[in-house]
Amino acid sequence: MKALSLLVLVSFLIAAAAECPFSHGNDGGNGGANAPPNEASPPKHDSSPDYSPPANNNTAPPPPASGTPPAAPGASSALAPAASPALTPAASPALAPAPASSVNKTNNGTLSLDYYANICPNLESLVQGAVRGMMASSPIAAAATLRLFFHDCFITGCDASLLIQNPNNDDEQHSSENMFLRADGYKTIAAAKAAVDADPQCANKVSCADIMALAARDAVALSGGPTWKVELGRYDAPGARASDVDLPLTTEDVPALMKRFSAHGLTVDDLVALSGGHTLGATSCVFVNSRIYPTADAFLDPGFASQLQGICPSNLDPNTFVFFDQSVTSFDNNYFLMVQQKKGVLFSDSALYFDSSSKGIVDKFAADQNAFFTQFVSSMVTLGRLGLKNAANGEIRAICTKPN
Repeated sequence: MKALSLLVLVSFLIAAAAECPFSHGNDGGNGGANAPPNEASPPKHDSSPDYSPPANNNTAPPPPASGTPPAAPGASSALAPAASPALTPAASPALAPAPASSVNKTNNGTLSLDYYANICPNLESLVQGAVRGMMASSPIAAAATLRLFFHDCFITGCDASLLIQNPNNDDEQHSSENMFLRADGYKTIAAAKAAVDADPQCANKVSCADIMALAARDAVALSGGPTWKVELGRYDAPGARASDVDLPLTTEDVPALMKRFSAHGLTVDDLVALSGGHTLGATSCVFVNSRIYPTADAFLDPGFASQLQGICPSNLDPNTFVFFDQSVTSFDNNYFLMVQQKKGVLFSDSALYFDSSSKGIVDKFAADQNAFFTQFVSSMVTLGRLGLKNAANGEIRAICTKPN
């Protein structure tokens, strides 16, 4: 009863937060007002990973004959591991700063721990202050900010392409997979960008991609999770297309998820650790109902399934949300305890405990929070190196929502 009450309370909190003046309805990408987005009026998003509604929300998959979880209907992004108020424009197109000595070279880009040491020495404190302020005003800002970083990096690399808003809505934000990302994350990045540009030494010299990487780290650390040194020196993408979006799905089992992760050089340890980002945030009942109606699937604890049915009505309400674990806004290992107990909210969560390649990792992280933190940091660093741009194919955007 206590767990149910907590989930209901938090679901109410998130549903209320969804009614923000910076969002419009999710009607497939065209916007509730049938108008293109702008910096002051981003598309509607939630604090869960990005999702597109299942094709049949009221049909539960049959239990499998083998020991693997059943395939679930629909398609939606699986990991966090989800636009903004107006950003300060530059007087002229921003020029990319010369990089400091490199410590990592990935793809066609270079990253360094001290990239901005002589360019914007107060960068980290400026970004952290903005993240802290947003978290104080929004209980879902941390989760939403962490989601953005994963989604951005997993599409065309860590290049802030997810922030771009095209006049014709043909951008990553308006893809079906990203329409449920919450405005709170975009607003956090906007606040951090504004804080950075307010410093004359830093104005228009820091990439939006680097601000996203720092903000994701701070969202975790300020929620009680680990901190780490963020490699910097990313360039921003000069454009974005909805057709580039191809994210892991909540309906996929571990082999299917690993096919996607392996394509980016990520391991099963990375998959499980980044899934642990679900310790922050919530998901819409859109992505839960297929598991609990008309009957709960075999990979949910019956009591927990009943709790979910008490939160998510059978006549689907996409504005009702369920948190991934009971610690709500704390970054910890409770998510893995839930998965162990057959209380994973999403199919892709449950799948981690019913595959031999990932089950032992779940057990390790459930038993040892420090082990989870250590792997999460390693996985976030690796994630942050994906698809880096350089001066030839990137830019330092003056306004994060628009190419220069």
